[in-house]
Amino acid sequence: MILDYCHQLLDVLTKLEELLQSSDELKQNYERRVARQVEWQAIFLGFLISSILIVWFMTEKSGMFGRVAAKTGATEVFVRMFSISFVALVLGNGIRIGSQWLWMRDYFPLGKRMVKRLFLKKYQKKENEIIKKMNQILKEEILEVPQLPEKYLNSRSLNYIIGCIEDKEVKNLSEAINLLELESQDLQVRDLIMNEKSALLKSRQLVSESQLQ
Repeated sequence: MILDYCHQLLDVLTKLEELLQSSDELKQNYERRVARQVEWQAIFLGFLISSILIVWFMTEKSGMFGRVAAKTGATEVFVRMFSISFVALVLGNGIRIGSQWLWMRDYFPLGKRMVKRLFLKKYQKKENEIIKKMNQILKEEILEVPQLPEKYLNSRSLNYIIGCIEDKEVKNLSEAINLLELESQDLQVRDLIMNEKSALLKSRQLVSESQLQ
């Protein structure tokens, strides 16, 4: 009876933890996509200005390849070409780094905040799907009045409790909880059998935050 209850509770909590992980991964992908978009903007700007600079140097107005330059030797032409390429490369790279830094801090138009808005709708759609599934699981009867303290409502702690019951180290949940609390006093063991927050608490917080938005 107790073992069946623990297995049922574990199944529900595992589903919640999978959804929490999906939510975290979705958020990380969203942030990476925004950062990548800003990076591409910076690369394009650096390339564009470098190209314009090279084209300008190739014109007669720059004096680098005008009529006077036509009378210069091959070595000097090579040096000039190398200098132009080097200056364009350094300038382009500097513009890329600088503009990326400024865009990430919203000092330029099309900054990070604006890029986030461009991808926000798609992100929110997927996030809402996760929240909807999470909300349905939170309505499960087994979670209404759980027989375990909330801090142990995670797969690590529950797997430990199930193991203790199956190995007949304990006779009931109270003994299993006492043993879990005793074992968790060892910091090295604690990370293996407990989470910082219960899956139930994290799920409820995520659902509450989504309702406030």
